[in-house]
Amino acid sequence: MSNIILPTDYIINIFYQYAGYPRKKSSGVYYGGCSVCREGHSWMKKRRLYYLVNENIIYCHNCGLSKSPLNWIIEVSGKTYLEILKESGTYSSNLDYYNAKEQTNNISEKIIDIELPKDSINLFDPIQIEYYKDNRVVKDALDLIKRRRLDTLINRPKAFYLSLNDQIHCNRLIIPFYDIENKITFYQSREIYSQDGIIKPKYLSKLNSNKEIYGINSIKSDIDKLFIFEGPLDSSCVINGIGICGIKLTDYQKKLLNNFFTFQKIYVLDNQYIDKTSRKETEFLIKNNQFVFIWPKQYKQKDFNEICCDFKIDQISSKFILKNTFSGEIALLKIKMI
Repeated sequence: MSNIILPTDYIINIFYQYAGYPRKKSSGVYYGGCSVCREGHSWMKKRRLYYLVNENIIYCHNCGLSKSPLNWIIEVSGKTYLEILKESGTYSSNLDYYNAKEQTNNISEKIIDIELPKDSINLFDPIQIEYYKDNRVVKDALDLIKRRRLDTLINRPKAFYLSLNDQIHCNRLIIPFYDIENKITFYQSREIYSQDGIIKPKYLSKLNSNKEIYGINSIKSDIDKLFIFEGPLDSSCVINGIGICGIKLTDYQKKLLNNFFTFQKIYVLDNQYIDKTSRKETEFLIKNNQFVFIWPKQYKQKDFNEICCDFKIDQISSKFILKNTFSGEIALLKIKMI
């Protein structure tokens, strides 16, 4: 994904939308407040986030964030990879979601009506698996599911899917998101092959759709806690785990969560000892009066799915999360010590 070069004018326009109090420093350099770490007490006093045009990089001298403009825009805007390509004018026709015959119809209406890519294979259906038993991609997808314990985790989806022909989600593990009526309203696909000759991010979302919340259909009312994870795989490890496809809730996702106002929300991000962005976002959440899970120092895993894989377990107890959940001054002191 980092090999995609967005138009400079487009990047500058987005930088002015999302960087704090942005300015042009000199020819080829723009700077502003960091939208990820918020720069602590120096917010509105110093500008430490830089867009270096010639190097095509966005860098924060405060938190060390270093990203391509495309990755940065995805993180701060909540827009999908393909939405940004279309908006910036770099969208390639070979990524069209539908073939040429279908493009004469109203695409947005067709996308809304389609739950999954048209040729999706249910990887939990033994009849379909038997039919595709000699297909290499199907075998590799099933191997990924086994290695990551995705078929046994406590909060797993009803099924995983695979498309062999879809021009966007082809040969990727498709993760369905259900609404409270158990209808598939959204999906993400995850790469199976890290190098498949196509420049795509690790996760891709359903085109022209609002980001939904994974796990919202399996929330149990006898537990008054919701554990908010970055993605669906980690949230599959915990009862009442939900995934938001990133580290920030979109406005639409906030509206969905408003329906669960009686539940205490606890953010469980990736290991703050390993992930600098997670550490800064955790601090931001604390300063906004949120409850956060702070990783015990002895855990070397990046996320909850890695814990399940390493310890060969299918569920992480909510007691473990609650024991390491903090807010206010105590939470701020703990995150500052990392």
